[in-house]
Amino acid sequence: MVLVGCSWTLCGYVMGKAPKKNINVSSLLLLGALIAFLFSLSCGILTVSKLPSARGVLSCFAVLTLCGLANYFQLTLMSKAMQRGPNGIVWSITQAGFVWPFFMGIVFFGVHLSWAMMLGFASVIVSLILFGLTKNETGKGKWKLLVFSAFLVTGISQSLSNLPSYFSEMNQVSSAFRTAFWSLGLMIGAVVGNVKNFGNFWGELKNSAKSFEVWKYACILQLFELICSLLLLYRGMDSLSRAGAGAIAYPLMVCSCLICFEVIALLILREKRTLLQIIALILCMLGVVALCN
Repeated sequence: MVLVGCSWTLCGYVMGKAPKKNINVSSLLLLGALIAFLFSLSCGILTVSKLPSARGVLSCFAVLTLCGLANYFQLTLMSKAMQRGPNGIVWSITQAGFVWPFFMGIVFFGVHLSWAMMLGFASVIVSLILFGLTKNETGKGKWKLLVFSAFLVTGISQSLSNLPSYFSEMNQVSSAFRTAFWSLGLMIGAVVGNVKNFGNFWGELKNSAKSFEVWKYACILQLFELICSLLLLYRGMDSLSRAGAGAIAYPLMVCSCLICFEVIALLILREKRTLLQIIALILCMLGVVALCN
């Protein structure tokens, strides 16, 4: 989970860099998802040894396709909110969507909530609030409804992603097929999200498909995402679920992403941090440790 969270920093880098290169984000996501779908589906077919039940496959397909579709709208809503509002606060509120899968595991699947986990969870929430409030950015438009929608859709997407790990029939489906289902949902989301101006989107998509720069970023984006999805993400969530700790999967990934980004910003980019930001980083680290107890 920690490694997956750290890999998300690359996704953030690519998503931030693409618009500056005049790359259509919807086209980039669709083409990247197409690469992931074809590769993971091929891996699933070539490595399958025992077929899970048809009910398990269909259930997993429905859940993770919806997850991919929701994930597309999560990214779109967050991007629009960041264009209009303070990026730090928008990012923090959106990432706080992990409260949904956290409480889903506790309320519906009997995940034990210890005092250490409660303190860790509170520590992470406070750190996210502090990170958001310490960004020196001002809003430029109506962004609150957008960021609240992004928060809700993030929770839906992450809960759906975590759901198969709690059911024996669904968690027998391999990581390769789960990745393929999620990628298909993301492609569907890109099409559905652009249905009103599909003619323009289709033109953008055709132009993007001819661009080496677009394929380069799509491959960079999918290289680490595929490695993490096929080897770490779903296996990690399954392992945590079997250990009775499935609720902490997304808090761990979000915190790891945040800490990794801050370490890069401090050590490599040589960015300066205020005392409040340093306190937020320490609280986030302590929260991760407490959640693992």
